[in-house]
Amino acid sequence: MTAHNHRPSGALEAQVAPSREDPVVRSVSEAVGGPLGDHAGRHPWWTPLRVVLLLASVAMSLGILAKAPCLDTAGGSGTGRYTALCWTDTSTAYVQHGHAEGYWPFTDDAQVRARYSPGWVPPLPAYVAFVTQRITAVASGSPDLDERARLPVSEVVTRPEVLREARIFTLVNAVLLAAAGLLAAGLLTRLRRRRPWDAAAFAAAPVLVLFFPITWDLLAAAAVAGALWAWAQQRPAATGLAIGLGAATSPFVALLLVPALALHLRHRRPREAGTLAAVAVATWSALMAPALLSSPPAWQTSWRGFFHGADIGSSWLLVSQVLGWNPSPTVMVAVTAAGLLLAGAVVVGLAWRTRWSFASLGTLLIAPALILSPASAPSYALVLLPLAVAAVRSWSHLLIWQGCEVVHWALLGFYLGGALAPAGGGEARAYWWAVAMRIGGLVWLVAATRRHADDPDSADVDPVEGGRSEADPDLDVLAHTGHARA
Repeated sequence: MTAHNHRPSGALEAQVAPSREDPVVRSVSEAVGGPLGDHAGRHPWWTPLRVVLLLASVAMSLGILAKAPCLDTAGGSGTGRYTALCWTDTSTAYVQHGHAEGYWPFTDDAQVRARYSPGWVPPLPAYVAFVTQRITAVASGSPDLDERARLPVSEVVTRPEVLREARIFTLVNAVLLAAAGLLAAGLLTRLRRRRPWDAAAFAAAPVLVLFFPITWDLLAAAAVAGALWAWAQQRPAATGLAIGLGAATSPFVALLLVPALALHLRHRRPREAGTLAAVAVATWSALMAPALLSSPPAWQTSWRGFFHGADIGSSWLLVSQVLGWNPSPTVMVAVTAAGLLLAGAVVVGLAWRTRWSFASLGTLLIAPALILSPASAPSYALVLLPLAVAAVRSWSHLLIWQGCEVVHWALLGFYLGGALAPAGGGEARAYWWAVAMRIGGLVWLVAATRRHADDPDSADVDPVEGGRSEADPDLDVLAHTGHARA
């Protein structure tokens, strides 16, 4: 491989300043002195990476503080946590999934299953929760689980020591998820040498603040960010590894195989396509093995949350309540699969005929998947967030999409808490508008993605791009020396 010359220091000075380029950031910057000047220097320690990591740390700290009033909830069925907008599945899972008694999530023990049904948590998050339970047991003084197992579950959930353990369990989960969030933020700063500040749109995202740590979907977000980084580095094995890890957390991440393989094949790189696909499948299979070998029924149930029927926030729920049509889960999955096949065909066509980036094509596929899927939890927005940040270089478009997600999340809390129920009975029609707004936000994001992908006047070509046949020297951003890759 021909070595690139050492890049001059002027390359660093060519970094795009969002306070000069983006109207939203420019207006906010007025509070701290205005946009970056033509002769402004750069702080020697506060690099974009460190600033972005600080922003992400603050965002996730605010997220856990917002959930603090509900940390005493270990698995009860009260609705107050919904109207207080502080519910977290990580907290309620402590008792509901048997973690309070130290059970392996995929056990086939009949006595355990008589007390606890298998959780609707995919394998990788379930493993993380199991490790978290072990840490919680040590931190809480190793409680007597045998004695606890002799109590009715309804009594276990109210015991003071269990409530205390649930708080520890939630906080340990939050720390592990925060590490995943910081990893995602750091990787996003490395996608473009000239545009490291684009990652701030992830670190300061409203959905990151409000949806952390509702579920374990931030693990999938970190995997998506890893796939974007690996793609930018032209490392197909690492891209496949990241996609496999993400697919073990959320099936939506597996959809990234479509644009990845299409772009490789378009540029006549079948070996790289095969490597990527093989590593992705091998990674996913290796992560599935412990669960599948322990209990095939429990493994199957772990994915049920994505296929059980019309879920909150989904277009299927809107159709069911507005039109009165209640299709079976099989029909929903079949229609969703047909829609995804159509969207996949569009993505493959665009990959073959245009120079759209991997991030743009991924957004174009996962956003419609979130519209079509019967499962549409608010935290799924975190899976899409890294792609959106890489594909859409406009804070206003990103904030409009996230604003729709936040409004839906708030009204969802009131809906689950019964605050939107009409006094005379019937459906909570106010929530219908929230679902419609969420769907509209995703449509807006797709339109924004198309606009940025086709913009001929873009100030910077997206380096997370499959339309290159050779490596771009700007992509090797982990090597600060500026020398060539080996």
